[in-house]
Amino acid sequence: MLGRALIRTFLSPAPVAACTTQISGVHHHKEATDMKRFTGVERSNKAKANRNTHVNEKMFRRMRGRKTLIVELPEDSAKEKEADMAPGEMRTELLKRGLNPYKEAAPRVWNEAQVTFQSIYGIADPYVPPENPGSFTDVNNKFDEVKQRIQHKFYNWRMGTNRIRKKQGFEKFDVKTFCAKAEDIYVRAHKALEARDKKEMYRCITEYAFAKMWPDVENGSVRFELVEVVEPSRVVAVRCFDNPPKSGNDIAQITVRMHTKQKLAVYDRFGGLILGSENEEKDVVEYVVFENHIAVVDGEWRLHGKIYPRWIEPKQGMHITKELTDEDMMRQQDKAKALPLRTTEKLEEEKMKKEKGITDD
Repeated sequence: MLGRALIRTFLSPAPVAACTTQISGVHHHKEATDMKRFTGVERSNKAKANRNTHVNEKMFRRMRGRKTLIVELPEDSAKEKEADMAPGEMRTELLKRGLNPYKEAAPRVWNEAQVTFQSIYGIADPYVPPENPGSFTDVNNKFDEVKQRIQHKFYNWRMGTNRIRKKQGFEKFDVKTFCAKAEDIYVRAHKALEARDKKEMYRCITEYAFAKMWPDVENGSVRFELVEVVEPSRVVAVRCFDNPPKSGNDIAQITVRMHTKQKLAVYDRFGGLILGSENEEKDVVEYVVFENHIAVVDGEWRLHGKIYPRWIEPKQGMHITKELTDEDMMRQQDKAKALPLRTTEKLEEEKMKKEKGITDD
């Protein structure tokens, strides 16, 4: 009996303080044999969104609320309202905030761009094939050049002539008869630029070309004369595209190679020669782009821009220089001698301070 009592004493559990445990109420049955339920891929109780949802969620409501931090963010709608405000309304709003609208507020910055649907600001395909075929020494370059030429001719037909002829009023369009028209537009555009006739310029050039050509005569002048056409002009590229894309608003661009002999002189606002000469004739080879809004029946061809291929050296402007005469040299020397040196001025200032008894301290 004593032995049994001792055994019961040693085997009996030690007294434990009373405690409470939170029952999760999660269905863990059959997870030992089901790997998907054990890893959490599938829920044992599909009615519950979370596998570890507690039975009594009210106990932890305050604790979950403490995890949320409320941050006051500025309203985006306020900036939109300010952008739409009139100057008077904006001034009243700044005064309500206690800000001086003339000192503490930054001025508005307006980013505006002109949009037109009858022309495009740029050239669709500025590629021009070289006039002289490349040498056969480099096989890779020769293959690439032949490939580009074939693609270029295909695009001229597929995305150019064929697409233009489908438009109303352009069924009989032919690139062979277009060159004479292009030369006439080219001359009329430069004559209108020389005369500063804006109405005639808008008939002959697009908005894109006007932004580039008008500054030459806005603060200066241009003199132009076409002496002769050295080689017959020919069309080298025809492109047609719609702007915006897939809208049906088709715009056509034709690149014409023009080899002419002309006189061109550009002067600044003081009458100084900047570029070219009125008396000297010069051979010029240009690739001029003409554009037409073919989506409408009354569209007209206008000068749009020029292409400068990579194999052509860019034009260099004239350096504005002037030869000084002997009188100019003497005048400049007299002006230089009349200017006082800074060291002399410093010595005179120190001398005046000493006479007045003023010290740096």
